[in-house]
Amino acid sequence: MVCQVPVRKRVQISIGCLLLCALCSFGHAQYKVSSALFKSNRSHPASRTSFQVDSLSADTTSVGQTSKSPATAILLSAVLPGAGQVYTGRYWKVPLILGFGAYFVSMWVKMDNHYAESRDAYAASVAAGVEGGQGDSRKLYERDFYRDERDRFGFYVVLTYLLNIIDAYVGASLYDFDVGDNLGGTSVKLSIPIR
Repeated sequence: MVCQVPVRKRVQISIGCLLLCALCSFGHAQYKVSSALFKSNRSHPASRTSFQVDSLSADTTSVGQTSKSPATAILLSAVLPGAGQVYTGRYWKVPLILGFGAYFVSMWVKMDNHYAESRDAYAASVAAGVEGGQGDSRKLYERDFYRDERDRFGFYVVLTYLLNIIDAYVGASLYDFDVGDNLGGTSVKLSIPIR
């Protein structure tokens, strides 16, 4: 009898890790944006006043940055997964894409081999006239199980490939998005007296 739990658990863990990495990436980007928006300056009070001034300021003179073409990033990622991330300078994503892709492809190949073996075994049992010419039901179950698992891993391969292309597009589109201290534009100052 074939045990279904370990394969599904591995798939669930893999997908969970992929989602966790995406969530951590999003959270890190949000932190960088929010921490770069405001720079706190505390100034000491004047000699005769009894309150402090807390001010937030942002020096927003423009900085010229080069931009990356989303079409080029899409094309690179479509031809070679991970190349669009290298093009946009997000090198840390390449091992994730290649790792998940390699795992899903290797599992697809493994399940396809098991499917071919169980298909041939079931066909042999039908030819031998087992169970009145219906074939061995256990071999039929194995054949169907491995076919479903092969198809599932094929779906994960396609999903990883498409997410790779989408990520390259987003990375190129947001390449010149500045999250540094210098936001470009005019200088903004806000002073709040604190008693």
